[in-house]
Amino acid sequence: MKRKEIISELIGIAERLGIKIIEDRLLKKGGYCRVFMNKYLIMDKKTSEKDKMDLLIKALKRNNLDEIYITPRIRELCNEEE
Repeated sequence: MKRKEIISELIGIAERLGIKIIEDRLLKKGGYCRVFMNKYLIMDKKTSEKDKMDLLIKALKRNNLDEIYITPRIRELCNEEE
């Protein structure tokens, strides 16, 4: 699976979990946050594909993934130790 395909699938999972993804010009890579009941993943537009994958996986790990379908390859990525 190519990185772009993985990123696309990770974004789809994040959206199913109710995570709003915001890409903007930042001074850092970005990160995951919650404001009241709203979930956000904020990423720098110029972040590398590898860093985007890492940010998305970290955000997904902070949510309950047991009740949604995730392909085996993506689940494997989410279960890897950091």
